[in-house]
Amino acid sequence: MLGPLFKGIKLAPFIECSHCHALSTPGTPECKLCNTKLGSTGDSKFHVVAVNLGARYTPFVECPNCKKLAKVGIKRCRECYEEIPEAYALSSAVTVVFNTVACDVANNLAVFDKFAVFAVLLGISLYYLDITSYGSPAISYLMPLVIVQPLLLVILWFYRFGNFPLGDAEYLTAKRRMRRTLTLWLAISAAYIIAMGIWWV
Repeated sequence: MLGPLFKGIKLAPFIECSHCHALSTPGTPECKLCNTKLGSTGDSKFHVVAVNLGARYTPFVECPNCKKLAKVGIKRCRECYEEIPEAYALSSAVTVVFNTVACDVANNLAVFDKFAVFAVLLGISLYYLDITSYGSPAISYLMPLVIVQPLLLVILWFYRFGNFPLGDAEYLTAKRRMRRTLTLWLAISAAYIIAMGIWWV
């Protein structure tokens, strides 16, 4: 799930028609396809759609009082009975989905932490091979092909998701993990630059 990295993510809430299941924007009085009245009842099905990715997510709203997740469309929290206004519910649902997508992408990128060990061992092996076989950089020039991809993807994650002001605890954990991954690959890049610089000293 790396699509949001390249396209970003533009989320919008929609309400599903109970008759034909078409999606309409909240506040639309009736379905444009079958003219069924659209209400904001507890039985209404809401969806949050990533309009630029074509993906549909099941939304939840975070109660403004107890922070429990609840189905979008309910009027009061079932845990603390706090009133949940429709405008807040839809805004909260979009926020929850954004957090979910950001964390999912971060989890997919976390695999590069394990790959870093392989990259270091490969770099050392190529460096040693160049010293013993060629006496100058040759194969080591291929290392940027290994380093650049994870480094750019993590930087792109920060560009897409790193400044989200409404991140929840899971999002903040994912952000810290991405910082560690970024630091790791920057360190590998710095080691490569230093190693290559030694050739020319």
